[in-house]
Amino acid sequence: MFGLRPTRRGLAVLALTGVAVAMSVGFGPRSLDAVILPAAVALVAAGVQLAVLDPPAVERTVPPPGDPGTTGTVSLALTTDTPATATVRDRLPAGLDGDARGTVVTGGDPFTYEVTYRERGAHALGPVVVHARDVLGLVRRTFTADSESTILVYPRVCTLSPAVRERLRALAAPAGHAGRGTFDHLREYTRSDSLRDVHWKSSAKRDDLVVREFADEDDASTVTVTASATPGHADRMAEAAAAVCLALLDEGVTVALTTPDGHVTVAPGDAADALAHLARVGDGQVEDHDADVTVAAAAETTVRVAGATLRFDPGERRSLADHAPEVVA
Repeated sequence: MFGLRPTRRGLAVLALTGVAVAMSVGFGPRSLDAVILPAAVALVAAGVQLAVLDPPAVERTVPPPGDPGTTGTVSLALTTDTPATATVRDRLPAGLDGDARGTVVTGGDPFTYEVTYRERGAHALGPVVVHARDVLGLVRRTFTADSESTILVYPRVCTLSPAVRERLRALAAPAGHAGRGTFDHLREYTRSDSLRDVHWKSSAKRDDLVVREFADEDDASTVTVTASATPGHADRMAEAAAAVCLALLDEGVTVALTTPDGHVTVAPGDAADALAHLARVGDGQVEDHDADVTVAAAAETTVRVAGATLRFDPGERRSLADHAPEVVA
């Protein structure tokens, strides 16, 4: 009833009580009343305390998304009308590492533990198993809270080879957009603007930077990227596509990304949208439809840009905080 079970300490008390009862049969109960009665009262009180205990409400707080190797803190707040000591165990998926077990007082400070991101993807945590114990630790009652949360792990972010970077830079330059449009007016510089659009002569005459605004610039400064992968190579496709998209966003152009899982358009300053999409993407093929950049992952991963097909050779790992601060803000 109520899922009550004795703990090891409770089993020891039950065993001691049983021995005392057996001895009372042979030697008389008077000398053993001091053992039997207190033990029986303690066991009954423990059972009553847990029988009336309401299932704890669990609220989980998860760390923000990050790339593999990131470490964050998960917090579990357990709320009940009646405080009780409890052992908590949160279920962790294979793509995350951590020790998700601990002892807390329900209704007290939250239980926290560190988790390390290992694999790209959307990883579900939970359910939470709570083993509540009475004050003396004689009886326990188990609750399962179907509280699930998701931690998003981005693909590994790395630098591109110099050859790929130069071709992407040329593609993002004004000459790479035949339909960029004509000069329209000057306006104040914002963080999402490319430095190539700064009008240095006008900026020198005032305190703030100003940039050139072109007619139909929004449509003309979008680079289309497609990404495909054969079975078993989705991770490498996601890494290559992330490197390409972030390099283009650094150049101040909008990226229209198409993968086997759909389409997303990302403007400079919104790199997290591209990384979130690539965190979930699986393998599959995408028709390039004359895309500006094509990423193809198989036994070898390639990037086709400006008519040239180059091998994707990931370089040093990039810091999200350095090139896309809005991702980790």
